[in-house]
Amino acid sequence: MKETKKELITNFEKEMWNYLKRELSDYPEIKVIKNKIFITHKDSEAFSTLSFQYLTNSNAYEIIHFVEHPVLQTEIHNIAPPYPSNLSNANFVYSMSTVSEKDGCIILPVTEKGIEYTCELILSRIKNIYLPIIFNLFNINLKLIDNVLNKPKYYSYPFLLILIAMKNNNMKPEEIIITKILSEETLGYTNNKQLKKVFNQQQLAKYI
Repeated sequence: MKETKKELITNFEKEMWNYLKRELSDYPEIKVIKNKIFITHKDSEAFSTLSFQYLTNSNAYEIIHFVEHPVLQTEIHNIAPPYPSNLSNANFVYSMSTVSEKDGCIILPVTEKGIEYTCELILSRIKNIYLPIIFNLFNINLKLIDNVLNKPKYYSYPFLLILIAMKNNNMKPEEIIITKILSEETLGYTNNKQLKKVFNQQQLAKYI
């Protein structure tokens, strides 16, 4: 007898969450619960959440990913930028939905082989895409700069996060990096464009 859509969803989600709990059990900072994965950073009290939501119209799963980081938020607050965050939630330093990514949403599998493949695909994305982004933010390391330059719209204050990462790691940028950092693309969104450009140039000049 053919499974109903509800049965397919229930079966897949049960298999997926059991698989992720098992495969991520070696990470002490990761906690897997129903529909969500929590990642924490003890030193900074930063945390990240990966939420999975089934989208009926597209028969797929959206992954919503955000990061809160009190230390970074405090540093940004102390710089006092005259323009708002790129993100609608002021508590986030990073926010992304796979709906905005090409082929980002996970199609609901309908066979046992499909479930196995999809679970492996999700785990691969978590380990190779999401966790590096999270840990680079948590640790405010230099790899954060590349992450921000790659997807500035997903970050609250792209330029300031890059500046903070450079300061924390005593990095003096080369001219080619300066050009990228101050480019229109790195603004994320071009509202308040001139204000952002002038302020960012002033902040960078103070540092270098």
